[in-house]
Amino acid sequence: MQVKSTVKLNMSRIRELTRASVIALEKTAEALHTDVVQAQVMPFDDPEVIEKKVYGKRGQFAKNGREYKGKTVKEVVHGGGHLQNESTFVDYTDSSNGRARLVSSTPYARRLYFHPEYHFDKGENPNARGKWYEDWLPGGSKADFAPKAFKKFYKEEAGL
Repeated sequence: MQVKSTVKLNMSRIRELTRASVIALEKTAEALHTDVVQAQVMPFDDPEVIEKKVYGKRGQFAKNGREYKGKTVKEVVHGGGHLQNESTFVDYTDSSNGRARLVSSTPYARRLYFHPEYHFDKGENPNARGKWYEDWLPGGSKADFAPKAFKKFYKEEAGL
């Protein structure tokens, strides 16, 4: 018994579906960025410096023999600058390989993200905090946002 089969691939349709997946990935990343900004979880205001007077213990003396009268200490209330506006953007450079990134290009973004113990100014964004992507990561309250958005955009782009 001999069996002979021929498989013909519709390469034009495969290219269309591949292109649709890249476009859907880019749209999903942009939708995620928009959702994060609208959730108002990223710090927004400029940092504010507050000066406080700190006093030593009673009877504490400085090296010169005079009683210590206290010193002025500066405390910074972190606002995050313009982190959610032009400083955070979607990087599409590797989207053809299945990777899109949300990038924060400021030097203080990492420090603010990984230190939720900072006192964030909640004037502009009432939900401002550290680790602001936690809701969209696995186990978060919006963990299904990206897969659902990709599915929707892929169906639109592929015409399915």
